[in-house]
Amino acid sequence: MKKILILIVTLVTINADENKLLFFGNCIACHGEFGKKVAPHLLEVKGYYMLKYPKKEEFIENLSTWVYRPNKDNALLHSAIDRYKLMPYLAIDLETLKKIASYIYENDDFGGLK
Repeated sequence: MKKILILIVTLVTINADENKLLFFGNCIACHGEFGKKVAPHLLEVKGYYMLKYPKKEEFIENLSTWVYRPNKDNALLHSAIDRYKLMPYLAIDLETLKKIASYIYENDDFGGLK
């Protein structure tokens, strides 16, 4: 029975969407619930980025670059910085952030309301 469980977990992990796993492993704790006092919900962040960068490549490039090196000068959500402070440096490489940004662009499953 134990071997079957290990096999099932292994198969699920292999078949899981890597970008989704990266997103939920790195972002949802701060950006997944409305009303949290930690960070804006990802639907809000995505909305701002979709308005400015509707093309997938531009969206991914700009969101991942900003998260890689957050700064006030080129932030889109100035009100979020005023409310929550500037996003901290996360020590996540740019390629991983691009995978996460791709997941954000393609999905709306960020926890909380849809």
